[in-house]
Amino acid sequence: MPATFRRALFQVHLWTGLTLGIVLAVLGLSGSILVYDTEILAFGQKPAPQASQGDFVMPLDALMAAARERAPGKRAQATLTLPEQAGAAAVVRFQGPRGGPGARGTDVFVDPATATVLDVRPAPSSALLAFMHQLHGNLLIGGREGRQVVGWLGVAMLVLGTTGLFLWWPKRGQWRLGFIVRRNARGYRLYRELHGAVGIWAFVVFMIVSFTGAAIVFPETVRSTVTLGNAAPAASPGFSLRTGPRVTPVAGEKPLGLDGAVALVQRAYPGVPVRAVSAPARPDQATRVTLGSPNAGVVSTAFIDPWQKKIVYVRNPPGAPALDNFMALQRPVHDGSTWGPVWRALVFISGLLPALFVTTGIVMWIKKRRARRIVSAPKVLEGVEA
Repeated sequence: MPATFRRALFQVHLWTGLTLGIVLAVLGLSGSILVYDTEILAFGQKPAPQASQGDFVMPLDALMAAARERAPGKRAQATLTLPEQAGAAAVVRFQGPRGGPGARGTDVFVDPATATVLDVRPAPSSALLAFMHQLHGNLLIGGREGRQVVGWLGVAMLVLGTTGLFLWWPKRGQWRLGFIVRRNARGYRLYRELHGAVGIWAFVVFMIVSFTGAAIVFPETVRSTVTLGNAAPAASPGFSLRTGPRVTPVAGEKPLGLDGAVALVQRAYPGVPVRAVSAPARPDQATRVTLGSPNAGVVSTAFIDPWQKKIVYVRNPPGAPALDNFMALQRPVHDGSTWGPVWRALVFISGLLPALFVTTGIVMWIKKRRARRIVSAPKVLEGVEA
């Protein structure tokens, strides 16, 4: 590698790290906490009640009706999550009023085989996790601007990873030394070897997590990049995915129930397991059906018009083109919710790395500056004596 090119890469790597390192460390640490948000929420909670053994499941409308009878806010938006294994309870979560008492909502545990309510308790919540979601998602900067800042920080991590790989690249015959921290390493050498060895061992995971983080914020840019500009923009649903589409009630018509909505979706996508169903709280709201096994990676959401008895829109539909599936995988890969527990642990570790890199990087920079001052000091004294 030409010396001038290496010096240029070093300057980019150095000043990107020194300028953004603290923010990147905060972003990474908050991400590591969120990887295990489910376990953090469950900590200190009493175990979920056990249901009847067996695979028989009562009609979903019956389970929802039983839960509504016991819920404080019977008319609230409710989501029924089906059990993942025999003997587990179905859970119906009722949303609480935003900003009001009981805002975190209520969980009603129902025996799926008998529609018997087993327990009613406040939905678990954590002020820490809520803060971490805001910190990691937009750095506490409101609006689209904060989200874009986080996206560009993901790009900065990609730059640091790429330049770091070039700077790490060992000389001929010294490859083994690039992967280890020698026992006798001290001072500057210790931090340099730690910085490089950890960086190369974690390189692939670090780059994947950084790329997916940027891709979540800039999906159209990524679609265009991976297809060399040949991809059509992703189809817009024409409504907010958070609130769902508005539907028009039909006078004298009975709306489709939860079981009917699930049957409609299963006819369209046979063999794809149903994870949850969200019932509308108002006549102008759609029914949602969430599809996909817990570790499948891509989660599909179907919006059903209960009055017209048809599927309005499917987000991440099963059997979608490869590019759409690739884009849908970005979030579950980034948060570690796919590819199993080993990948989840690696994503957790990757969030700790920016703090390690910025610490070792700053220490190396300070030590090198001190060494230069010591070397230049005798020359200054010689000039004074002369």
